Amino acid sequence: MKKPKTNEQSRKLREEGADWIKRINASTKLEKEWLDDASIATKAYTNEDKSESDEIALGSKYDFNILFANVETIVPAVINSSPVPDIRRRFNDADPAARVVADLMERAISVQIDDSRLQVELEAAAQDAFLAGRGIVRLRFRSDIVGGEPAKEEIAKAAEGADSTYSSDEESTEEPGKLGIGANGGPPLERLENERITFEAVSWRDYRHGPAKRWDERPWDAFRFVIAKEDEEASFNADLIRSQFDEQEQNAWSKSTDDICGWEVWCKKTRKVKFIDDTGVILKEIDDPLGLKDFFPIPTPMQPIEITGRLKPVNPFAIYRKLADQLDTITKRIDVITKAMKVRGWYSGTSKSLEAVLNLDDNEFAPIDDGELYANSQGGIAGAMAFWPVDKFIQVLRELYADRDQTKQAIYEITGISDIVRGASQASETATAQNIKSQWGSLRIQKMQRMMERCARDLFVMMSEIIPSRFSLRTLEEMTSIPLIPAVNDTPEQRQQKADVIALLKRPIASYYRVDVESDSTIRADLTRQKAEVSQFLTGAASYFAAVGPLVKDGTLPADAALEIFIANARMFNLGRSVEETLENMVTMAKAKAQQAQNQPPQPDPAMAKVQADAQAKDQADQRRNETELTKAKMDNDTEWRKAILDALTRIETARIQAQTDMDSATLAAQLELALGLAPQPPALPQPQGIPVAA
Repeated sequence: MKKPKTNEQSRKLREEGADWIKRINASTKLEKEWLDDASIATKAYTNEDKSESDEIALGSKYDFNILFANVETIVPAVINSSPVPDIRRRFNDADPAARVVADLMERAISVQIDDSRLQVELEAAAQDAFLAGRGIVRLRFRSDIVGGEPAKEEIAKAAEGADSTYSSDEESTEEPGKLGIGANGGPPLERLENERITFEAVSWRDYRHGPAKRWDERPWDAFRFVIAKEDEEASFNADLIRSQFDEQEQNAWSKSTDDICGWEVWCKKTRKVKFIDDTGVILKEIDDPLGLKDFFPIPTPMQPIEITGRLKPVNPFAIYRKLADQLDTITKRIDVITKAMKVRGWYSGTSKSLEAVLNLDDNEFAPIDDGELYANSQGGIAGAMAFWPVDKFIQVLRELYADRDQTKQAIYEITGISDIVRGASQASETATAQNIKSQWGSLRIQKMQRMMERCARDLFVMMSEIIPSRFSLRTLEEMTSIPLIPAVNDTPEQRQQKADVIALLKRPIASYYRVDVESDSTIRADLTRQKAEVSQFLTGAASYFAAVGPLVKDGTLPADAALEIFIANARMFNLGRSVEETLENMVTMAKAKAQQAQNQPPQPDPAMAKVQADAQAKDQADQRRNETELTKAKMDNDTEWRKAILDALTRIETARIQAQTDMDSATLAAQLELALGLAPQPPALPQPQGIPVAA
C-alpha cells in the first residue's frame, strides 16, 4: 500500500496544479483575439450566426456563404488521398541492415495508416486550419494487456518452448514477457499485444502551448480532456487525488456526478505528462509515454498564415470578413428587391371586366363588357389601367449583380482561389488565358499542399521513432512478415543479420543517419497541369535522345555525359522519387560501363580492321603462291641435278672401264665433284684418250 502524502506534499501538489492552470489561462489570454475570430468564422461556416449583424433588418445569417464555399474548395485541393510512406536507405549504399529496417518500418507504418484512418484526421485538421487558422493531428500509442494466471499445461508448454528456442548461453534480444516467456523462462503473467498507433485531430479550441518564438522552443503543450465521472478510477490515480483533499473536499468530490474536465499537460523540461482538472487538482502524473526525440505527441501545427517570430495564428476569414459581409448584404438586397418586383397596378373600381382579366391564367381570355365604350374612349383599355413601375427595380438589380461579382472577385484575389481552380471560366477565354489563371491560382495552393506534406512526413518520422521502442519484435514480425526473432534452424549468417537489424532498431540516432523517412505526394489537385508537364517531358525526352543518339553511337558524346545532361533538365519536372532514382541508376551504370571500357584495350575501328584483314589475307596468298613457285622450281632444279649426277657417273664409269683401273670411293667422289663443277679445277693430268672432260 502506498504511503499517504503529508500535508506539505499535498499543498505543493495543489500549488503546482494551480500554477499550471494559470499558465494555461495566460496562453488563452494571449491568443484571445484569434480565438474570438475563429469562433466567429466557425459560426459563419455553419451559418449559425453572422459575423457582423449591423443591418438587423436583413437578417443575421449568411445568404451567400462565401466562407463555406472557399473552405470546401481548398480542403479537397490540398489533400484528397491518403499519404504513403516512402522509407529507404539514406545513401542507397550496401547496407543490408538498413535495407531491412527501412522495409520493416515502411510496412509497419502502412499497416497503421490503412483504411484511410490517417487521411480522415488530416482532412479534419486541414478544415480547422483553413477555417480557424490552426490544424493539429495527435499521435496516441495503444496496446492490449493480455495474460493472467496461467494453467499448469500453459506453464509447461511455455517452459518447453523457451528451452527449445533459446540456449542457455544466448541472451534474448527481447524484453521478458514480449516474446511469450517470463523473466525466468516461464510464462508471463501479463504482456502487451496488438500494439498500434492511432491518430486524432485536435480541435483548435482544445490546444494551448507555452510561450516561444519557434515551435521547437515551446516548453509545454496542453490538451483539453473531458472524462466521465464513472471512468475516474480507470483513468486517474485515485490515491493521488485523495491525497490533495481534506475530508470535506473529499466528500464533495466523491458526491459530484459532473464530468471531469481539465488539461493534459506535456512538460518538455521534466518529460512528464500531468492531468490537471480546472480547479488545479493533479489527477495523474506519468513519465514520457512515447519516447520521442521532440517529446510532444504532435508535429508542427498547420497554420496557413504565419508570421516569423510569432506562434499566434491568424484566422483566414478575418482577412476578408468585411467583404464577406458586404457580399451577403448585397445578396439580401437582391432578394428584397426581387420580391418587390411584382406585376401590380390599378384599374377603375366600377369595371368588373378588368377584374376578371387580372385573375386569368396563361392562355385564358375573358369577354369585356362595354367593349365599344373602351374602344371609343381616349386610351382604350390601357388608359383604364395603371401598372406598378418595375423598370427602376431592374436598373437597381443590374447594379447589385455587378457589384456582387466585383466583391466576389476581390475575395478571390485575397484568398488566392482563381476561378479556374473553382471550376468556373468564361467561354470567351482562350486556353492560354485559362492556363495562366490555373498556374497563378495554384501558386498559393502549392504552398498549402507543401504544408500538408510536411505534416504527413513529420507524422511518419514520429511513428518511425515509436514503433522500434514500443512495439515488440513478435508484433513487428507478425505485422510485417519479416523474420526478426532468432530460430533454432537459423544459419549463423541469418542470426547475425537479425542481430544487426535488432541493434539498429534499438539505436534511434543510427537509424536516423542510415534510414530516410519521407512521404509520397498526398496531392492530386490540378491534374490537367500535371498531365501537361508529363506530356511536355516525354516529348522533350524523345527529341533529346533522337538528337544525341548518333553522337553517343559514334563516340563523340559519352553516354554518361548525355544522361547527366538529360537528368539535369529532368529535375525541373515533378516526376516522382522513383523515376528520379531510376534515372540516377542509369547514370551510375553508364559510368561503370565507361570505366570498364577504359580499363580494357581499345577496340580497333571496324573499317580499319577490315583493311588489315584483307591485307593480311593478300600477304598470305602471295606467300603461298611464292612457296608453290619455289617448290616447283626446286623440283625442276632437283631433276636437272639428278640428270647431271647420272651423266657424270656414266662418264666416270666409262673412263674407268676404258682405262681398266680400279677407283676407290675418295677418288670417285673427287672425280664426281670435279665433273659437276663443285671443286676447283685440278692441275692437268694425262687423260686417257677418248675421256671427255666435264665443263
